[in-house]
Amino acid sequence: MVIVVAGHPLLGVTAGWQLFARGPDDLLRLQLAQGKISVTHVPQLESANPNAAFVIGAHQAVIRSTDLVPGYVVPDGGQARPLTGPLAGDGPLIPGPAPSQAAWVSSGSPASPALSLVTLTGRRAGPTIRFPPGGPQLPATAVSDGRGYVLVTTGSFSVYDAGPGWDRPVPGTVLAVGRASWLVLDCDPLYRHCRNEVVDIADGARRILPGPAAGYPYEFSWPPTGVIAPDNRTAAVAESDRDARLTVHLINLRSGTDRNLKIVLGMPGSNLAPSDHLSDQLMVWSPDSRWLFVAAAGGKLVAVDTRTGTAERLGVALPAVTQVAIRA
Repeated sequence: MVIVVAGHPLLGVTAGWQLFARGPDDLLRLQLAQGKISVTHVPQLESANPNAAFVIGAHQAVIRSTDLVPGYVVPDGGQARPLTGPLAGDGPLIPGPAPSQAAWVSSGSPASPALSLVTLTGRRAGPTIRFPPGGPQLPATAVSDGRGYVLVTTGSFSVYDAGPGWDRPVPGTVLAVGRASWLVLDCDPLYRHCRNEVVDIADGARRILPGPAAGYPYEFSWPPTGVIAPDNRTAAVAESDRDARLTVHLINLRSGTDRNLKIVLGMPGSNLAPSDHLSDQLMVWSPDSRWLFVAAAGGKLVAVDTRTGTAERLGVALPAVTQVAIRA
């Protein structure tokens, strides 16, 4: 472990939340209020699959591919060690309703797949999400729905939100997820007319958002890369520019206004188009909704002050990062 001490709070943050970031062979823990950054070596995942879980617990970080290759747990202040027990399998690893305490892991059989809730110390924790025949089936690319359950997609690109004892279709393409709502792109069957809609997760109510439609109106994109701020006022989404790059946009969930931050998403060292090589944890909001942290092209960690829309410097050199997460 390497520890960097700046000697002052980073970005002027005084609250106790922490930012985590991971790269090809490093885990970064940024204690911004203390001006302290810990960099811990983590062996590279033995898979080229970009779908890697990055789950932050109360006292540890868990890193694991959806493929059946070794994963790792990194306790605060300690060295990376191999995952064991229920957390060490393959398939999805998705934060649960209490994200710092437990996660959903694959269970059941190929004929009757399921997700079980497991604590981040490896103990079974309670309910199971089952996927019975005739309903949506559990794919390896299932992702968080933003509130502790899961979004899954079918072979026909239909999206379902699923939890213990229920699954519900989500009309349209999900662009961004949050704890209270989703931002979806809803189009007619020929994709001639598309619009953004905000879906209230609690009751399913849909509200048409003014302004032009965001995202990909002509192709299905999975997993959703967008995230909605904790205050439920702004969504950060990826939109394609004229050069087929994905740039980060902030969409106001009241007025529909769209602000292009001109930050390009992508994986460091990849020869693929960004949209072919993305994970689902490229962006994360601070708990106060002021800061948006982005794992940008070239492995750069970018901090955006959303009050001004400008990128701010951390003032320290960091290794390349590919995913970001928050411990509230």
